Amino acid sequence: MSIIEQLEARAYVIPLKQGTKARIKQTGQVVNLKRVSDHGISMVSFRTGGDYLISNKFLEPIFSIH
Repeated sequence: MSIIEQLEARAYVIPLKQGTKARIKQTGQVVNLKRVSDHGISMVSFRTGGDYLISNKFLEPIFSIH
């Protein structure tokens, strides 16, 4: 499947990466990704403190344009 076909079908998956930021879909809160597991669970760090496990399906990556 070509990139154009993937974009049209919205069948692409944007991976989460350790050390980057992500947004919690339900709340819009920005968190830091400390660890990302292939099993669907990530450890996130909140700005206010604390590390928690959260399912990857509730996270979306944030991209910065430089």
